[in-house]
Amino acid sequence: MHDDMNANAQPFDDLRSAVAPVKAAVAEGMPAHAVFARLHEALIKVIAFKVLTVLKLDPITLRSVRLYSSEQSYPVGGVKQHVRSGWSEAILDRRTIFVAQDLAALRATFPDSAAIEETGCGSIIAAPIIYEQAIVGTMNLWHREDYYDNAKGLLAIPFANAIAPIVRDIDRASK
Repeated sequence: MHDDMNANAQPFDDLRSAVAPVKAAVAEGMPAHAVFARLHEALIKVIAFKVLTVLKLDPITLRSVRLYSSEQSYPVGGVKQHVRSGWSEAILDRRTIFVAQDLAALRATFPDSAAIEETGCGSIIAAPIIYEQAIVGTMNLWHREDYYDNAKGLLAIPFANAIAPIVRDIDRASK
């Protein structure tokens, strides 16, 4: 986890310039791990997190495969089964961010909330990754309880959009 590096992200005046290195990495055809490294660096500065994960999602089965994780206990390649909840209503139905601001919301939404809490996290932003109108994944930021709110959540959307082509095209062999 990156507790010391990003406990207090600095406000970003120009979100477009913060997202630009991520978009450039995608446009240049950089490998997924390099794109996710740029994503990691940018999000630390703009929103901050203790844990960052990127998942490829099958919206029919609600199963996802982890493509990137900054947390060793949530390794790349791990599979997660989601359940219908406030998360799916936001991500799949409304196609917008989901924010669990505190432990109560986290526990009510995520079956693996105990494992998430073990990382020292108590709030989450989940942003849908949408490619050509199809939801292909989610980008998730975790932090201490009460760290995230809707305003911080909305900052995640351009980053999720920037990585959409990579997430759509990646398979387990090309991580």
